[in-house]
Amino acid sequence: MVTIQKITMQGFKSFKRKTAIPFPTGFSCFTGPNGAGKSNVVDAFSFVLGIRGRALRAEKTEDLIYGGSKTKDSSDYALVSMTFDNSKGLLPVEDREVVVSRKLNKQGVSTYRMNGRVVTKQHMAAILAQAQIQADGHNIIKQGDVNQVVEMDAVERRQILDELSGISEYDEKKAKAMKELEAIDVKVREAEILLNDKTNTVAKLKAERDAALAYQEMNASLEKIRASIIWKENEDTGGELEGVDRKAKAKEAEMAKLDADVAKLDAEVDGCEKEFSEMAKQVVQASDSVEESRRLVRLQGEAGRLRDKIESNDARMGQLSTMMERLRSMDERLSPAARSVRGVKGVFGTLAELLAIPREYRVAAEVAAGSHMQDIVVDTTDTAVACVNRLKEGRVGRARFIPLDRISSGRGALPAGAVGWLSDLVKFDQRFSPAVLFALGSTACVEDINKAKALARSSRTRMVTLDGDLIDSTGAVTGGFYSKKVAEEKPELGQFLKEKARLEDENAAMENRLRELNAELEKLADREKGSFRLTFEKDKIRLDEKMKAAKAKRADAYSRKLAVQQEIGRLNVQKARLEAKFENAKAQLETLEGKGKKISPKGLKPFVDMNLSKLRSEEHDTVLKLNSLGQINFRAIEEFESIRQEFDEFKQKVDKIVEEKNKILDTITKIESKRLETFSATLDDVSKHFRQVYGELTDGEASLALEVPNNISSGLRISAAPEGKKLLSLDSLSGGEKTLTAFAFLFALKKHRPSPFYILDEADATLDKANTKKVVDMLKRHSVGSQFIVISHNDHMIREADRVYGVTMNEGESKVLAIELPAAAEKKMQGNN
Repeated sequence: MVTIQKITMQGFKSFKRKTAIPFPTGFSCFTGPNGAGKSNVVDAFSFVLGIRGRALRAEKTEDLIYGGSKTKDSSDYALVSMTFDNSKGLLPVEDREVVVSRKLNKQGVSTYRMNGRVVTKQHMAAILAQAQIQADGHNIIKQGDVNQVVEMDAVERRQILDELSGISEYDEKKAKAMKELEAIDVKVREAEILLNDKTNTVAKLKAERDAALAYQEMNASLEKIRASIIWKENEDTGGELEGVDRKAKAKEAEMAKLDADVAKLDAEVDGCEKEFSEMAKQVVQASDSVEESRRLVRLQGEAGRLRDKIESNDARMGQLSTMMERLRSMDERLSPAARSVRGVKGVFGTLAELLAIPREYRVAAEVAAGSHMQDIVVDTTDTAVACVNRLKEGRVGRARFIPLDRISSGRGALPAGAVGWLSDLVKFDQRFSPAVLFALGSTACVEDINKAKALARSSRTRMVTLDGDLIDSTGAVTGGFYSKKVAEEKPELGQFLKEKARLEDENAAMENRLRELNAELEKLADREKGSFRLTFEKDKIRLDEKMKAAKAKRADAYSRKLAVQQEIGRLNVQKARLEAKFENAKAQLETLEGKGKKISPKGLKPFVDMNLSKLRSEEHDTVLKLNSLGQINFRAIEEFESIRQEFDEFKQKVDKIVEEKNKILDTITKIESKRLETFSATLDDVSKHFRQVYGELTDGEASLALEVPNNISSGLRISAAPEGKKLLSLDSLSGGEKTLTAFAFLFALKKHRPSPFYILDEADATLDKANTKKVVDMLKRHSVGSQFIVISHNDHMIREADRVYGVTMNEGESKVLAIELPAAAEKKMQGNN
């Protein structure tokens, strides 16, 4: 048998210091003044075994921890450990000594350990239960337990036997079977209702089924028609796209040839200019006013070169515009709405397309412009309205338009210390200036957020930093880590924009210079009239005619080049539209195939052989037919087949349900029989022990019986007949007789389920000396080979104990003194008694 070697307390209730109490086998007794802490020792046993709160005579968890006194500090935790002798191996662990402990902190958290290892309360309880050690077992009798048995009604006493016998397991099984029986009854009733309902609705379901089948057939045809439309559009658009691509390539080849012709004629014009320059030098040398003549010729040559360079730049900018338009039409980043209006007269593109943003200002521009980057720039409000109507008709989407003829914006003075207005830091065609000023004109660019903060004190200007932090003119601040959401601009488009901007700046500078040269040439020409020689005039006429002829040819070639450029642009726009249409049809095909529908001409017959006009007519007619069917009950197809089968299967189903019900009833009968058998066995065994223990205590007779025989829901009747008296119920006995009878009942429970140790907390408090002696004698007999731990004030109980522990209280702290009574002293005390 497992025995307790010792219990150790620290910080538990009134035990502040670490206190270890050893327990030999036999009969141990704790005594001392009231309030010294004797019952706290009993609570320590219950605490370490897992009992909580109020059962330990504590209103709050923190009351279990030593609370201190006037001279002593409170404890931080309560710790109780119990050491068991496991030399016989009754506990399923390898150790011969098992130490279980429970530690409680002021936060109410308990930690359980077994031989130093942290375990759960449930794990510890399962191990100890193998040796009949349980936190809620009947081996611990606390103050009032004996009186409680006396005061219980008959049903409450019977419930003690219910717990001992474990019949709650059968109660659960019976409850489960009853629930299953109830469910079976419900099934029978439902089956009957279902049969009646099905009989009345067969005709209705047949009509609904026929309509559903017709709908499915027509809907399948509609899906084929729509798939055929997509297939035809995909095929037709693909062929048309190939034709436009061939035309575009032919025009590009023609463009290359015209570029070569223009370059050749440019070289011829340059040759004439050089020859004219040489002639002019000779004339200047022979002139009376050599210096002014030289200056005249030099200025004339420079003016000619400037005019030719401006004309060349204009041609190059036209070429760049065409190439940029082509690139933009192929840009995959454009929204469907932007793609839809691409090529409409008066539409220039999105704001993002029209800007060339230096890399260092890209983040600032994207943040400042925000969603305006995707605004579409158009020439007039009329164009914007036309585009909106186009989007509505095509159900393509929505877009915001910036009409150059109506849009306006303003800005104040640039804050001192700012990098500049953001609209001045980006490159763009000056005709788009209103749109750029609208989106960026009122935003100043600054180095960082600290600089912006300083400027914001004296200026209400909208500011954006190089890394994307924004301070609005209202004072609102937006910032943090900026993750680029806008894709980088295509490199070639950015290069074209930069080159075009450079050529525009270069032309503007050359035009200013040309105006200056013309003014100076007019002055020189007046002074130089008549100073040119006749020979020079003739040669000049000849060169002029030659140059005019070359320039006329160049103008014709350039005109044809512009026409080809326009045709290439038109073809590119047409190609972009076809590509968008082709991609849309291709995406629809991929969507259909993604739904598990393999699209092939063979599977779409006979509809794929029709033309698009016929297919759309078929689609319209089929939709009208489907709508005419009204609301469709698709479940009717399955329900009709199901209810038809139920007519044949219903009888078999009912028989099966009845058979299942009978099995459940048989199970309930067996459970009830087993429950009665188990309870009766427990009652018989406890009754036997009760008669034996009561006889030891009183030399009388006693019995236990159900108030209603074989009815284990009735109460438990306790009857006793002290020596020389007749058999009476517990309620009819005197106070002392009731107490002895309750003692006998509790000890009978313990004998039915033996425990390694027993604890009695002042259970003898209401007994007189004679009855106390009877209880003490019984404890002495039963303590041989067992452990009985008793809390008592009774002198006779103390003298008969094998070991006595004195409990005292000093300055709010309990202390324990162990006294083992010598045999001689024990005999002397007995003689004096």
